[in-house]
Amino acid sequence: MKLKINFSKFYPIIIIAISIMISFIMIILRPEATPDEIKHSIPYVEVKNISPKTINMVIASQGTIEPYIESQIFSEIMGPVTYVSSKLYAGSSFKKGDILAKVDSKDYELNIKSAESILAAAKTKLSFEQAESKSALDEWNRIGKGNPSDLTLRIPQLRQAKSELEAAEANLERLKRDLNKTVIKAPYDGLVRKKFIDIGTIVAPGFLLASIYSIDYVEVRLPILDEELNFLDIPLDGSEIKFTRQSKLILSGTFGGKSVIWNGSIVSMEAEIDPTSRMAVLIGRVAEPYNLSKYEIPLRVGQFVEAEIIGNKYNNIYMIDRKYIKNKNQIILVNPADTTLQFQNINIIKYLDDQAYINSGLNRNNLICLTNLDVMYSGMKVQIK
Repeated sequence: MKLKINFSKFYPIIIIAISIMISFIMIILRPEATPDEIKHSIPYVEVKNISPKTINMVIASQGTIEPYIESQIFSEIMGPVTYVSSKLYAGSSFKKGDILAKVDSKDYELNIKSAESILAAAKTKLSFEQAESKSALDEWNRIGKGNPSDLTLRIPQLRQAKSELEAAEANLERLKRDLNKTVIKAPYDGLVRKKFIDIGTIVAPGFLLASIYSIDYVEVRLPILDEELNFLDIPLDGSEIKFTRQSKLILSGTFGGKSVIWNGSIVSMEAEIDPTSRMAVLIGRVAEPYNLSKYEIPLRVGQFVEAEIIGNKYNNIYMIDRKYIKNKNQIILVNPADTTLQFQNINIIKYLDDQAYINSGLNRNNLICLTNLDVMYSGMKVQIK
């Protein structure tokens, strides 16, 4: 019994020894690990060869059509309105010289008759004084000696008669002009924005009769970024551009559900640039906007339009979708000699919609990589599809 108890003390040692032996045997008999060969697949990419083009730089903008000439017609005389033409109603059109309204002219006609009578009397008086002066000169030549005085020859009376005649003529001319002002005529071909009179309205000098604007031309203010002025030949002092140097302007808009195109030109630039937005404002002009033989739908004041300004011509320009531009000024090329990727620095002069306009860094033999891989680096081996 005592021997059995002593033997049990060695159980842990025996178990540990057996475990060591088993582990040793497993290490000796372990299978030989053969690593799998890692195969690196070469990715396929699509490429495109692009060619340079000669283009006119296009600058996009937008604006609202405004009148070229807008006038406020004021009365210059006093009296009741006796006639208002249907051409003076809001939205109506008129031609240069059309009668738009009339003011009662009776008082002015009576004043003219009175002035004509005064003028006739002044002419009679002048004739009388001329005859008296001539008679006095003849009398002096017969009996006088030396030089006669002005009073002897009635020169002061003659001068006064001439002054009275001139004043009478001027007064008659003024009254005739006032009579002409009783008829309000259109100063140009145009449209009525709003009228402020009706028959019976008592007007006086300075009374607003109507607001009108011309239809020979319309204008539009087009804001652009100041750096885009590099693409245009525009004086910066606000002076009007010479006709031969005006940039072509294409306006587009919708009216009545129809899309319409109107053609014009850039005639000037506002003298100041907005310091906050850094926007320069160009003035575009369209001739004969209401000519239905020229345009299916007239270009009306207040119409909102999209604008394309045709700028300077540039040679050897590459146009690439902006999604292929990397790191703001790089594009990925495929070297045809060893089909490896190459990151090429480029100079982008402008973005228009989704197109980048590039003037340096590329040539016509370059292959543009169109495939966007998860990992791309210079010298990376690829295959061309």
